Formats: sequence, C-alpha cells, structure tokens
Amino acid sequence: MKFLDQVQQSLGAVNGYELPFSIADFLVPSKSTDQLIIKEGETDAELLVCLRESLLTSFSDKNFPADFQLQLLPDLSVVIEELSHFNTYCLSAAQDREISEVELEVQGEVDKFGVALDFLHQRNEESLKEKVFEVLFQNCKLGEWVKPEDEQRYYDAHQIARNFCRSVLEEGLNFEQSRSKFRAFFKSSREVKLSSKY
Repeated sequence: MKFLDQVQQSLGAVNGYELPFSIADFLVPSKSTDQLIIKEGETDAELLVCLRESLLTSFSDKNFPADFQLQLLPDLSVVIEELSHFNTYCLSAAQDREISEVELEVQGEVDKFGVALDFLHQRNEESLKEKVFEVLFQNCKLGEWVKPEDEQRYYDAHQIARNFCRSVLEEGLNFEQSRSKFRAFFKSSREVKLSSKY
C-alpha cells in the first residue's frame, strides 16, 4: 500500500536510516489489533506488523504528504507508531543491541511528531506545529487493551516524548535543525533517551 511506503520513507528521512526491505512483507491485516508481534528465537526473530483492516482501508487512497490533515492524525499515529516499533526493533537487532519495551514506546511517540512535522514541512504548513503537538500530547489516553501492570510504562513514555518534542518546538529550530535533533535522539543511548533531561 502506497501510504505505508510514504510513512516508512518519512520515518527514515526524519531519523536518518533506510531499511532494506518492504513493510508490506511483514504486514498482517487484523480485525481489531494494531500491534508489532515479535517471536524471538536463539539466533533470529519472526516479526509481524498487525494493523486493523479499517485503518488500512481508510488510508488506501491517501497520498502523503499531499493528503495530510490534522483530523487524520489520531488514526495515522497508530500506523506511524507500529512502523516505528518495527523499524526500531529491526535496526537495534541489526546492531545486536537489546531494546526495552519503554524505548520502543518512547521512540514511537517521538516518531509520530517527527513524521507530522515532515509532512507539514513538505506542505509548507509549519505554522500548524503547535496544533500537531496538542493533538499528540495534550492527553495521554490508553487503550482498553493496556494491562494495569503496563500503564506506567505508557505514561512514562508519553511524558519523555512530550518533553523532548516540546523542547524541539521551544528552541525555534528550522526544519533541518529539527531533523538533526530527531536523528540525534534516535541514535542516542537508552540512558540518554530515557533520561529526565528532556
């Protein structure tokens, strides 16, 4: 699906990487689940990216960034997050680096904002950056599927990402400077990425 490739290209451009395979090869349409499924073996791992059929259908005729609109962002964020999880896991595995669940969640939250800024830049609508921030970070709403023991991880990831993305806005950076900051964040160590300095 074209829109998946467009989101994937934006993620790579924002964070400074390129994956050598297509997300479509790992995609499994689902009736009700949006999730990266990982089955790790001793020397390898099997991955599936599950996205709801309703989401895939609603975006099937979209062409990004041309069709990007704020009202699409909540649903588009789900797609961005799952692709972010997939990319981050794959790139960490390629470097033989363990990655925690909270790291995946933090990067996913940051990537939602990064892709939205990329699309705004390409549409010459950077004046909407604050509105994008509000849509993504004004409230932290957890899905009903989140187990009570996992709630704190999601809240922590939301707050860390919120603080980082707010710092990007407050520094008044142009797009290239912002992208450099996103790339530095992506490449940073777990300790730096999860630190309270953001």
